[in-house]
Amino acid sequence: MKTILFYTANGVGLGHLRRSQLIAEELKKKKIEIVLVTSSLSPQILGKFFNNSVKIKPLSDELLENPQKTLRTRLDNGKIFLSALKKFKPDLIVADFHLSSPFTFYPLGYGLDNFPVETVFIWRLGASNEVYRDLAKEKEKLARFKKIIIPHSFSELKDLYSFSFLKEIMSDGRFEICGPIFRKVDKDKINKCRSKYKISNKDFFIIVTSGGGGSLKKGNCEKANKIINNFLAIFSKLEKKIPNLKAVIISGPYSKNFKRKFPSKIKFVNFEENLLELINLSKLVISAAGYNTCNELIETKTPSVLMPLKRGGDEQIIRADYFEEKGVAKVARDNSSQSLLNAIFYTKSHLDEMKKNFKNFSDWSYGNNKVAREILKLLKSF
Repeated sequence: MKTILFYTANGVGLGHLRRSQLIAEELKKKKIEIVLVTSSLSPQILGKFFNNSVKIKPLSDELLENPQKTLRTRLDNGKIFLSALKKFKPDLIVADFHLSSPFTFYPLGYGLDNFPVETVFIWRLGASNEVYRDLAKEKEKLARFKKIIIPHSFSELKDLYSFSFLKEIMSDGRFEICGPIFRKVDKDKINKCRSKYKISNKDFFIIVTSGGGGSLKKGNCEKANKIINNFLAIFSKLEKKIPNLKAVIISGPYSKNFKRKFPSKIKFVNFEENLLELINLSKLVISAAGYNTCNELIETKTPSVLMPLKRGGDEQIIRADYFEEKGVAKVARDNSSQSLLNAIFYTKSHLDEMKKNFKNFSDWSYGNNKVAREILKLLKSF
């Protein structure tokens, strides 16, 4: 049996882990053994998609405040990664992390220096200026990868990036545009969610979600709590204007400091495994503009109010603006509760129009199978 080692670096969210999980589930259909090396605090939260797992330490504000401790932790992570390679002897590595982070790249680089294994990189692209910077400055890192998979639709790439960038990646055989990675709606789980949260057809049901919910003050990853706090600040005004209002707030497993009472019409949870189906039931979603959440909005054709978070760069801001340009979202731009209130009322009055505008994502399609096929193709070539 072939073995693939997935490497993800997660400290504030679940994006890298989620993509790895969805690819791994496709590969396991082909009797592939999966090993996971991750800095995620709770890798099993998305389901046990791996046969074995190894934990390394995530980047944190505590580490960033102490350069010596950061260096020691980075070295320790490298040793743990190398031990995992020697123990499991994978036929292939699939890595998903921020390319520009030396902390997260080091364990992989150290492992490959001492135990070479062919590696695939899942490159979720950020803002164009950041992508061009990485393509120019991270050539040594990119040279480590046998295949670089870009999990985006071609129209998104064409709309957001330059012709010269597209030409460069399309002329390089290592790059493969495979389409977005996401989970399809499970119709059986929709009724479970409806029952669990007591949602009726008469309810104007809103979901508020902040992704993984974590933050890195020193790492320029702002707190996601602002989305929830702004919503709570305006809830009484919404309640007066919207009949049968009901809301579910999902803070994210990395979130902290929400020990408070909530109005009876709000259900608060830390994590919902069937978030996609819950989104499918909602009238609108209030959210950050993370890659996974935005894919889920397209899958369910659900209008949204987006409050993009700074995640070490501007990629959420660019994605939120892109959704607004496509006519499927409204962006609350100044991060205030009043801005959020205005955006919600605007979205509520344009719901039908926004739902129709999802036709603007016509070439957006399920990329999981294609990613898995590319990985299997590479495995067979060894």
